[in-house]
Amino acid sequence: MHVRTKMLWAVGAVVAVLAAQTVNSAPAAAATLPFGTVRAFVTQSVPDLRPEKPHSTPCPAGERVLGGGAFTVGGIHAVITEMQPIHPATGPDRFQVTAAADQFGIAGVWSIQVFAFCGVVPASTELEIQPLTIPPTSAPVSQAFTRCSPGKLVVGTGGKIENGAGQVDLGTVPGSSGGAAASSAALAKEDADGFAGQYTLTGYSVCARPNHPLDFEMVRQTFRAAGGVPSQTAVIACPSGMALTGLAGTTVRAGTHLQQIRPTVAGGRPANLASFGAQSAPTPDTAWDMDATVFCAR
Repeated sequence: MHVRTKMLWAVGAVVAVLAAQTVNSAPAAAATLPFGTVRAFVTQSVPDLRPEKPHSTPCPAGERVLGGGAFTVGGIHAVITEMQPIHPATGPDRFQVTAAADQFGIAGVWSIQVFAFCGVVPASTELEIQPLTIPPTSAPVSQAFTRCSPGKLVVGTGGKIENGAGQVDLGTVPGSSGGAAASSAALAKEDADGFAGQYTLTGYSVCARPNHPLDFEMVRQTFRAAGGVPSQTAVIACPSGMALTGLAGTTVRAGTHLQQIRPTVAGGRPANLASFGAQSAPTPDTAWDMDATVFCAR
């Protein structure tokens, strides 16, 4: 079996193995983050010619970031390489995104939109970000797996690729197929013609302790595009009465990558729907999948 085929099979295996994990339920209690507590915010970077763009969206004073998303406004050669929730020692929480042009470059000015899910979070949730950085690697695919502290559930995810030159794209997946997750993985995948250097991958799980496990729910789906189709989009809704706290998404096939992973509304309002979009260069000759997850709170 060809090395790249083996490694792409391994990415699919990681997604499948994580999907097989489950989380148990417990008796009901008062809602941890009632609807309206968590709101979506968005800002956009200045359109310019820079080949790499970091940009962040801050939370209002006193609010914590739970998760976030991104939307590249630059065409097929704009690659998301960072989606990071940040709880700084000083200053506001924020969600940071970096996107980079691949080796083909981007013609004209381009920008990125960064989304942050922010809320006033009770101290009882013991909100935390669990990070893990793996050693530099030249593997066609790799993963950084992070797990919440006991009793906590994932409410948002993130990841960061350093030194990938826009030729290694970022994805994230939860550690469960549905209901809830206590872990997640950041995935890195080289593009269709590979990457000659070494890159570093970091994964992030944003974790919180619910009053009841059903206070935090997630919906995970896989979408398939047929061969010869260069892009696909999908929308996933939170259960009724719940709002988005975080997102996760990835593609498996080399050359495919996320272009959008974002709420459908922002501007300081609760969001219930999320839009996912992926694209490919070159156009795949066989079917290819996009894995997408929404994390929600009631």
